Amino acid sequence: MDQILLFFISSLALTIMPGPDILFVINQSLEDKKSGLLVSFGLCSGLIVHTLVLAFGLSAIIEQNDNVIMFFKYFGSVYLFYLAFQEFKKDRIISERQKENFYLRGVYMNLINPKVLIFFLAYFPNFLFSDTISTSSQFIILGAIFILQALIVFSIVSLASNRLISLLNIDSRNKKIVYFKSFIFVLIGLSILF
Repeated sequence: MDQILLFFISSLALTIMPGPDILFVINQSLEDKKSGLLVSFGLCSGLIVHTLVLAFGLSAIIEQNDNVIMFFKYFGSVYLFYLAFQEFKKDRIISERQKENFYLRGVYMNLINPKVLIFFLAYFPNFLFSDTISTSSQFIILGAIFILQALIVFSIVSLASNRLISLLNIDSRNKKIVYFKSFIFVLIGLSILF
């Protein structure tokens, strides 16, 4: 039980630290609450996939093949650069159909970031907590804990950043905000690449 508590606390600390996912949530929350929350759910859906990949051993195959990791790095960066470009040219009125895509953006963002899978590979085995429960089951339990705390943190960050924009009375359609959002996408893309 101590091992699980330690895992929860360290996972919480890692999720709170500013990184690509937190920046992505903040970036998408500048428009409205729903967009940020949809991205948060999308990111956590991607974590489910990473957990299952780890639990069922497919990660070992991916880890041994550098080309797969390189593909995800380049594809992920190109996708984020594309989002930066889209930010400049899109219509500032967000339709309901466009809002639905924010969930998929979160899923893509998580799945195309090879650092997430590498992190899971390096992090989770250190917190195996039982000699009687299978390793796969332990990975799934640890994954569920990680996903739950990530969803809570991402949701709080999303609501807080959107509230801050409202309190400061900042128009998310302002050119400076648009440039800032595009810059964040480029920054996240570069962080995945390097």
